[in-house]
Amino acid sequence: MKTIFYSIILVFTLQTAAQEQLNWVTSNELALQESATQNKPVFVFVTDQQNSEALKTINEHIFKSAQFSELKSKMILLKIDISDAQSSKVRLGVHYTKQFTAPGLSLINKYGNNTVEPLVIITPENCAAFLELINENLQ
Repeated sequence: MKTIFYSIILVFTLQTAAQEQLNWVTSNELALQESATQNKPVFVFVTDQQNSEALKTINEHIFKSAQFSELKSKMILLKIDISDAQSSKVRLGVHYTKQFTAPGLSLINKYGNNTVEPLVIITPENCAAFLELINENLQ
């Protein structure tokens, strides 16, 4: 029983470690202000903190990727946690990803408008394509 418990804790810790190594802004208003002053788009990560296959895929194929490591300094990183269904952040998550569930990713401008199609169908291939879209958008 202890082994199962520790295994679950280890898996969860490793998954969140990739996200926590990033310098996330958690305020939409602050992210948009930084976007305007730094002339950078905002990379939006909508999460509900659930340990899902989709989140594992995002961690592995986005956050741990060499391409994202190169791109992240060119963007403001905004993390929107929609774990609390009563939070106003749920509305923001829907606005940016066009879906009511998490996880999802998007790239927005300083006005809060999507500049690429949000990533909501999470597969390794879609993650790679999404990173390419971001890279093209940042050129």
